[in-house]
Amino acid sequence: MKTFKGYLEEMYSFFPKTVGEIDKELKDFPAQNRADIINLFNYLKKVDKSNATPINVDPGKQSVINVSRSFQGTVDLAKIKKDTNLQKIKIKFGNGSSGNRGSNNRGNLFEPLFANALLDWWAGKEVSDENVAAAVQDLNKTYSLSKSKVFKVDVVGGENTKRPLTFGKDIVLSNPKGQGYNIGKSVTDVTLTTSKGEIYLSLKLGNTTTFFNVGVRTILTPAEIKKGAITNTNGLRLLSMFGIDPIKFSETFNGKLKQGFVDKNARYDKNAISKLLQSGIGSGYHVIHKMNNGRIISKQMDDAAMKKAAKITTPITVYYGGKGGKGKRIDIEFESTSYRFKLNMRDTQGVDGYPTRLMCDFTHKD
Repeated sequence: MKTFKGYLEEMYSFFPKTVGEIDKELKDFPAQNRADIINLFNYLKKVDKSNATPINVDPGKQSVINVSRSFQGTVDLAKIKKDTNLQKIKIKFGNGSSGNRGSNNRGNLFEPLFANALLDWWAGKEVSDENVAAAVQDLNKTYSLSKSKVFKVDVVGGENTKRPLTFGKDIVLSNPKGQGYNIGKSVTDVTLTTSKGEIYLSLKLGNTTTFFNVGVRTILTPAEIKKGAITNTNGLRLLSMFGIDPIKFSETFNGKLKQGFVDKNARYDKNAISKLLQSGIGSGYHVIHKMNNGRIISKQMDDAAMKKAAKITTPITVYYGGKGGKGKRIDIEFESTSYRFKLNMRDTQGVDGYPTRLMCDFTHKD
């Protein structure tokens, strides 16, 4: 993979504001190419006098010139070619590279790859991966990116904003960077800045991935579990929400279950679970989910999509001892219209076998 610097060196980085600048900076271009570029520049300036930089040029590509995306929808490329009678150059829409690459480069490899693809598309370069290209085009369609006069991309994955459980009227995940269920700033991996504001992209990899992973050790303590008597009010509320029996829960983690137990008739609270899921899934961002086969699901997570995703459509099954029946874990499975959910409570850190986290994994149904 090329570095950000490597990409910049290849980008359309010359934004002429006058014919004189074209003659000076492109003096090494063939005369007819330079004449075509000047002709194109003058034509576009007549179409939109307010546009200071109607074209951008890659100094390493003498025959392919970018027309600013601001002209899309106003004049098409075929008309421009016909009206200007270009002889040596080809044209395409692209906004070039004007220092809009984000300074951060954290997170997994998919994040900078997708960020670079966005910038390549904006600059008018071809995005070679057809799945990534389709996802970028879906973003453009959803948010009208090509009409923006500002386009900045920041890779921010790896910040891992903590969103612990809170126990008020409902059991929900906290939202330290937003209000209500609008969690875009908390879950963003790649942030786009456009003329209309910021767009938060949550990038996910693999067929099965996670919506949230929160600590439970302070409410379901090893001391109480060892005694076989859960007394912590919040711990009991959490178990009751899923219809988990506190005694069987303790027996599972104390290793006292002779064999696993599957409860398909748990007395769970559907509305309470839906509230938890809504807070965990949240809204105010866009999912870019790359599957194992390379397919990419591009999905705007607005309030309607969040509520649909969190609406339980099947019974809940609780597996004491996990699906194999012999583990020190609790698995909880159910579905909504959008996802298949698998929640589990277990010792994710290998400390002592007593639960440390509640994890919510999901797979797409579409």
